[in-house]
Amino acid sequence: MHSTEENFFKAVIVVSVLLGIVIFYFIISMIKHHRLNVLQYKIKIKAEIETLENERKRIATDIHDELGPILSAVRLQINHLTATHQQDIDIVKKSNKYIDDVLTKTREISYNLLPNTLVRKGLVAAVNEFISKTTELHPLQCIFQSKGTISLSKDQEVNIYRIIQEITNNTIKHAGATLLQIQLYPEKDFVVLTTQDNGVGFDIDTKMTSGKGLGLYNLQSRADVLGANLTYSSSKKIGTIYSFEIPVVPPIA
Repeated sequence: MHSTEENFFKAVIVVSVLLGIVIFYFIISMIKHHRLNVLQYKIKIKAEIETLENERKRIATDIHDELGPILSAVRLQINHLTATHQQDIDIVKKSNKYIDDVLTKTREISYNLLPNTLVRKGLVAAVNEFISKTTELHPLQCIFQSKGTISLSKDQEVNIYRIIQEITNNTIKHAGATLLQIQLYPEKDFVVLTTQDNGVGFDIDTKMTSGKGLGLYNLQSRADVLGANLTYSSSKKIGTIYSFEIPVVPPIA
């Protein structure tokens, strides 16, 4: 091999090595950039959800501490009115009924915003209570099964509860289902949440591209905050199935 050819091959090798180093560092930079974007996205979503939960707590407290007592005081004042004519008596009775209906509705709203059972007794008790109230109000049979010992942080419990709320409400509004099955159980280093209804299902791609997939977006956001793997499928034959694999984090005392 002539010295010219030898120098040429050496130059090619050097250039190849330098090019490989540049490509390697470019790939590493892209991976780091992607990870940073994912981290920033998760931080943003977590902040939005925390803001939403704090606002829910504030509204629930205002309803419970301010609106409820005011309505009760109004009801008491109405009952102190002296009505002699039957028409006036009927008006008082109707007014009492309207106020009772509003009080009942405000309690429901306050409970949906911040269920006391979730704070006092934990996730399983809160879901059981939510399912019981749902089946009383809607023609949807909900079956909730919880297996094993499930140890979660308070933030995880809130997010899982909201996921179950979202799926149940979407099932009532859109699925045309008569049955919703919910399971929650531990599996190795995960807590698994699965739901399945017997409704009409929906086309996932159409739902997302039409801008009507807010429910799916909310579920994915909650899954991202939990660090959970979310899978779902939907069709007329099987209804809609959701599955969440949630990494276990020791609860903060």
